[in-house]
Amino acid sequence: MLKIEIYTRPGCGYCTHAKRLLSSKDLTFIEYDVYQKPEHLSKMQTRTQGRTFPQVFIGNVAIGGFTELLALDENGQLNTGTQ
Repeated sequence: MLKIEIYTRPGCGYCTHAKRLLSSKDLTFIEYDVYQKPEHLSKMQTRTQGRTFPQVFIGNVAIGGFTELLALDENGQLNTGTQ
C-alpha cells in the first residue's frame, strides 16, 4: 500500500470530502493541518505548485485535490492504491 498524505485546513468542505472518501475505502492517510502547524504549509508549497486545499499525495506524487482524488476513485484506481 502506498503512503497517502493530505494537507488540509479547517472549514474546507473539499478536505472533509477527501478524508471521507479515503476512509470509506479503508485507506489510511496522514493528515497535515496547515492551521494547527503552519510549517506544514511551507512543506506543502515546496512539494507542489498547488495552492488550494486539500493537496493529496500518493506515494510522494502530488495528485491534486479532491476532484483528482474522486477521478481516481471513479476509474477504480483508488481501490488498488495506484494511480
